[in-house]
Amino acid sequence: MTTFDLKAGSSDYYVDAIYYDDEYKKRTADVKFYTERYLQAGGQVLELGVGSGRIALKAARKGASVLGLDLSPTMLARAEEQRQKLPKSRRDAVRFLQGDMRSFQLDRRFPLVSCPFNAFQHLYAREDIDSCLNCVRSHMAPGSKFIFDVLLPDFEYLTRSPYKTYAGVRFKHAHYGVHYVYSERSAYDPIAQVNQMWFIMDRDEDPIPEHPDAPAHIENQLSHRCFFPAELESILWHNGFQIDERYGDFDESPLEKDSESQIMVCSLR
Repeated sequence: MTTFDLKAGSSDYYVDAIYYDDEYKKRTADVKFYTERYLQAGGQVLELGVGSGRIALKAARKGASVLGLDLSPTMLARAEEQRQKLPKSRRDAVRFLQGDMRSFQLDRRFPLVSCPFNAFQHLYAREDIDSCLNCVRSHMAPGSKFIFDVLLPDFEYLTRSPYKTYAGVRFKHAHYGVHYVYSERSAYDPIAQVNQMWFIMDRDEDPIPEHPDAPAHIENQLSHRCFFPAELESILWHNGFQIDERYGDFDESPLEKDSESQIMVCSLR
């Protein structure tokens, strides 16, 4: 296997939760999809990889009950900060726990377990995948569902020149309040099926008094294990799941060759 820093690839991107929330503030289709499923669940939902609470908090505001688990302390701190901004009547509807989705034990079962926004792609080895799915299975009540989404592998992107830097846009950083110039590079290991990405930001103006510590250079890594559709079917079957619904978009359109995501709705078989 190509040597990638998978530890950095699982944590770097989630250190700055303010930047993260701003980056994805216009991503709403998955929020709507998961919120509807949470409301239909009829009880408290367990969300793995809850992050900053981007989905869980909006679902709780709409009336859902969510217990969110995540490994990142900075994302959980942001989630808790945002939870305090909910109406008082809804604050207790969502709770957050720090934990690893490969090894958690909550001593209860849920009508729905979810793992949104590609979090499942941080399971890099077969042992990681099996461990996570074993935990999911042991926390599912009879008749409950497991819903998650992962990217559909994009061959054009995965096979582009490895480690080549691609220029991006100039943007105002949500955390530091000054402009940065963005670029990125990536490399794909076709044996391990892991794509490693580097996101680079170079400050393009002087820091402001409110943020004198705005770094001149920021570089974060993100690792994604790629899952191909037939492979994902086999993984789920091997771990005791059946696929009840599969979509290529959050509007529940079919999975097709040009779809961005694979959205899986599973139950125990």
